[in-house]
Amino acid sequence: MTPGEQRLRLVAELDRLDTALRPLVVQAVHAGVPYRRIAELTNISRATVARWGKHDPGA
Repeated sequence: MTPGEQRLRLVAELDRLDTALRPLVVQAVHAGVPYRRIAELTNISRATVARWGKHDPGA
């Protein structure tokens, strides 16, 4: 596998994981879980938690 192919595979995997994780993060934000705790549990930045919580298309 070339480095370019590997990169594309990893980008696709990250997209799949974000798609699965985002609804859970949004639920936690709406439930009032602190951003810091969500970030600790998911290992995503507090800025991403805030952005996902604010720009939820279903909210």
